[in-house]
Amino acid sequence: MSTAKNNINQKHKYFMKLAFNQARKVLGNTGENPAVGCVIVKNNILISLAHTKFNGRPHAERIALSSKKINYKNSVLYSTLESCSHHGKTPPCTDVIKKKNIKSVYFSKFDPDRRSFKKAKKELSKHNIKTFEDILKSAGDNFYRDFYIKKKTNNIFISSKLATSKDLFISNKHDKWISNVYSRGRVHLLRANHDSILTTSKTILKDNSMLNCRIDGLKKYSPKRFVIDKNLSIPVTSKIIRTANKIKTYIFYNLIDNIKLKKLKRLKVITIRIDLKNNHLDFDKIIFFLRNKGFYRVFVEAGIEFNNFLLENNYINDFYHFYSDELFGYKGFHNAKFFFNKMNKIMRDKKKIRINLFQDKLIKYLLK
Repeated sequence: MSTAKNNINQKHKYFMKLAFNQARKVLGNTGENPAVGCVIVKNNILISLAHTKFNGRPHAERIALSSKKINYKNSVLYSTLESCSHHGKTPPCTDVIKKKNIKSVYFSKFDPDRRSFKKAKKELSKHNIKTFEDILKSAGDNFYRDFYIKKKTNNIFISSKLATSKDLFISNKHDKWISNVYSRGRVHLLRANHDSILTTSKTILKDNSMLNCRIDGLKKYSPKRFVIDKNLSIPVTSKIIRTANKIKTYIFYNLIDNIKLKKLKRLKVITIRIDLKNNHLDFDKIIFFLRNKGFYRVFVEAGIEFNNFLLENNYINDFYHFYSDELFGYKGFHNAKFFFNKMNKIMRDKKKIRINLFQDKLIKYLLK
């Protein structure tokens, strides 16, 4: 490859990286629409950038092309996902691209929505606007896995995590935290990147966590909280119940306790009764509820027992293993070795991503 051609390719990759940086800002917070980033470049100078707005509208391209002070004629547009070309709740983004006389359009992935799939290229070419796809394709493949799953199967995308010591214990006699501050910060970011968080009463009774995002600037992106609590055992004094007036909180239950249900209602907790299956709440009905309410990126924070159930029944898409450099030895409780043995058997032909978090390490398992 010639030096000149390589420089051009690197330029397109650079601007697409900027577009993905925009998209990441709203990952998990765009409702039923995907998180999209868009940058506009003219004469190799960045003139505008945007991402999809909270809850999915307006789209990134419309925002990036909305300034009345900018002359967009003959500019180049970079979008992480193929621009929509159909009339939905808003007009097609291809309309505004044509109106602003954009010269060429680059995107990373085709839109899997059958109303738009590969149609932007055809529509824009009618107006002599060149389109190029597969810029940073591998980044697009990873970033839009959840959206492709949603569009092709209508399934929700479930991520889960566990933190362990180096010798795979999930708790010890003395310390509240297993992982370091960098790992805990990454967990808060993961919370912000999902539209819902799912836990169990057992986890709440043990940790009394609020399960919100406490990173400055991202607190408003705290996910809606869902608790599996078959017998309504969580006390109304727990943090997750006390903050239900600030962050929408749901409890899945089966046992009817009218006094407790009235208390929860007064505290703004939404309760949903779920039928039993093998003496547990029917998890498929929980998934059905989440999907029907428009939740598609679910982050599970629960213990080894619930994670084992999810793994054995093939519910997990991504799994995050945070593990510290510390050995717990005789101080450790609840060893997860059996769980990770199962995980590694499943992962024989699948992808892992390893990230260093100072003394901690993170392994991300891409299960399906």
